[in-house]
Amino acid sequence: MKTVLREPLLHFLALGALRFAWFEWKGGASGPGTNRIVVTPGQVEHLVSGYTRTFGRPPAEAELEGLIDDYVKEEIATREATAMGLDRDDTVIRRRLRQKLEFLAEEAVGTATPTDAEIQAWVDAHPESFGGDVRLSFRQVYIKKAGKGPAVKGEAEKLLAQLRAAGPKTNTETLGDSTMLPSCWTDYHGLMEVRACA
Repeated sequence: MKTVLREPLLHFLALGALRFAWFEWKGGASGPGTNRIVVTPGQVEHLVSGYTRTFGRPPAEAELEGLIDDYVKEEIATREATAMGLDRDDTVIRRRLRQKLEFLAEEAVGTATPTDAEIQAWVDAHPESFGGDVRLSFRQVYIKKAGKGPAVKGEAEKLLAQLRAAGPKTNTETLGDSTMLPSCWTDYHGLMEVRACA
């Protein structure tokens, strides 16, 4: 009997049986961290309703089996990816989780319509969000001089003094050098919206 108890094969079988019992005990539940996947009737109903919305009819028996197989494969892949840490430090996953959390928060707030007073209070608290586009109207004078520096600067200062003396109604088209760009821009807001100067 003592020689049988010292047999390595017996030790191997006993440890294997203990390990098998341990995994059966730990794998009794379904979910992340276990090796068991249970497809509940609620999940089957969810798969059926998604299929029905997409195709306008409930799935046939073979189609439902395919949906369940795909669900199980997705669950296996998700668990493996999570176990490998592929969900950490991933911008796409982080954005999706944030989006889901925001959807849940919006649902928790409810769909109550705000009152006129609440809307006005929001507008008063955030006026920068409700302003119109910034629009500019201006006249420009093009100076084309050979070289750079003091010659161009002196010409620009001379024209500026002339414009200030003449006032805002000065015809800028007769000043400076010719260019293909218009000399007058009205209601400019990032688009090429050019009108004749008034």
